[in-house]
Amino acid sequence: MPEIVLAHDYLVQIGGAERVVAHWAAGFDARAIVTLAYRPESTFDDFRRLEVRASLPSSFTGQVERMLPALPSIASRTTVSGGDIALVSSSGWAHRFRFEIPHVVYVHSPARWLYAADDYRLRLGLLRRAGLTMSTPLLRNGDLAAMCSADAIVANSIVTRDRIRSAYGLDSVVVSPPVEPVSTTATPPSRELPPDFVVVVARARGYKNVPLAVTAAKEAGLPIVVVGAGSETFDEPHSGVHGLGCVTDSELSWVYRNAAVVLGAGHEDFGLTVIEAALEGTPAATIAEGGYLETVSPGVSGYHAASATAADLASAIRRARDLDPAATREWARGFGRDAHVARLARVMDEVVQRA
Repeated sequence: MPEIVLAHDYLVQIGGAERVVAHWAAGFDARAIVTLAYRPESTFDDFRRLEVRASLPSSFTGQVERMLPALPSIASRTTVSGGDIALVSSSGWAHRFRFEIPHVVYVHSPARWLYAADDYRLRLGLLRRAGLTMSTPLLRNGDLAAMCSADAIVANSIVTRDRIRSAYGLDSVVVSPPVEPVSTTATPPSRELPPDFVVVVARARGYKNVPLAVTAAKEAGLPIVVVGAGSETFDEPHSGVHGLGCVTDSELSWVYRNAAVVLGAGHEDFGLTVIEAALEGTPAATIAEGGYLETVSPGVSGYHAASATAADLASAIRRARDLDPAATREWARGFGRDAHVARLARVMDEVVQRA
């Protein structure tokens, strides 16, 4: 196997894209990763064994998203070298790095602040929103040039493949993200939860649409547990909403195993959390959009809501509760890491042979 150098936007949180890269580190036995920023206490421990080459000093890691105007320049001066090929995880920045070796870009989504601006700007103030609007044409030009330099482009879903074609006019191959159980152990969270609940796992961002999930759970007559950075803002135990914030992997495993249903209400390119829950036998109720059309098998691992309304999502919750946990687990096993690594390895081998 060629020596693979990993690259990722920034390692400062625990999210689906970071979990994918953690799987790469293990599956490809990678030794180095290049990124804009690294905050080891806020992301997966898997990265501690790697040589992490971060462009920004540690004092800036908590402000990285606020540095949006400067990030294109910083990214373009971030060099990736030292191996046979780079495997790049990008939601907007890592494909802009300066590559001295062939590179394959794995796209989680074309940059939301450029190509899904309405979703992204939901959490911006007026000043930053205006600044982003003014700079978008210039940012798009640089973004296109960077993506065109890739030796191969891989999309994480059919939805993302179509968005890549729309944003860049480029073709890509689809390789679903690797999904494995989040932990081999299950530990109850530090606070007591009700015996029967639904769960949504999502950071407090506009496009994740947590309020819709909360309203649907209430309409279905069930408490809801909200997990993810910033989810503490939804915490209202007296009204059946339990915002846990960030939890450990073993705690997340416990929540998945004990939830009646996992919810998906956001604009997702893939929908990783519904597969993670399915591996624990927990079915999903989601809106019928985006990546959920690929990650939920209706009648097997969950149901799609007839419309993106609280009433229809509540109906999907009620139906999903009756599904067979064994069938749900079997569906999810088709998204395992081994198959993912094998498919990506074939793409990279072709690039190395052409180089």
